[in-house]
Amino acid sequence: MGIYAIWGPPQSGKTTLVVNLAYAVSRGDKSVCLISPLTYSELSAVLGVKIPKKQSLNAALLGVAGIRQTVYKAGDLLFLLAAPVTADVFDDDYSDEQVKSLLELTRMTFDMVIVDCPSQPNNLFAAWSLNRADKVLLVLGGHPSDILWHGANKKALHTLSDKIVLIDSEVISHYDYPAMYTLLNCAPEIRIPHIREAPLLQNDGRLLYGLSGKKGRTYRQALNELYEVMNL
Repeated sequence: MGIYAIWGPPQSGKTTLVVNLAYAVSRGDKSVCLISPLTYSELSAVLGVKIPKKQSLNAALLGVAGIRQTVYKAGDLLFLLAAPVTADVFDDDYSDEQVKSLLELTRMTFDMVIVDCPSQPNNLFAAWSLNRADKVLLVLGGHPSDILWHGANKKALHTLSDKIVLIDSEVISHYDYPAMYTLLNCAPEIRIPHIREAPLLQNDGRLLYGLSGKKGRTYRQALNELYEVMNL
């Protein structure tokens, strides 16, 4: 199915979306490898896992063992390549070739690869993930800084325009999202609704995918729509 890079401004809801999307897809019959180069990411906290160094992104990049031995199994079909709980400043010292090789290896090994990209396009992992991705899931969350980020990365966004899926991730309850998209001259394909309880649920290690009631159904429907768009 390919590689999907999730990208966007800081605090736009990228990691929340990537964790719930990967979990949702893995609940079917597809194996999912979720890659996060971010140190001390909320990914580990939400999933309630502590990544050991021997089963981490760093071990996979160094090729210390086969990909099946270095990936962390978080579910029947959900696998993680993330920074270890003991990460230090030397753990992000990797090369272009290591990143490219790992992306191709995971593409061949798993049905779907989802990369939680750092917001800075000059980050080595973000740069190659965006380059190799079949589709880029661009997440805008509704902070005023989103507009500045969009302007600062205009060249990169133009280069990626043919494979971008724009996602309206409503992380702020009272924000004029239509005005923002009018200003940016773009229209989101998918709307992820604002869920007021999201921070509390995540602090308790609970996924939004499992939320009950109307909000939960609306959220799951949004993920289903995103999954369909990703596979067009």
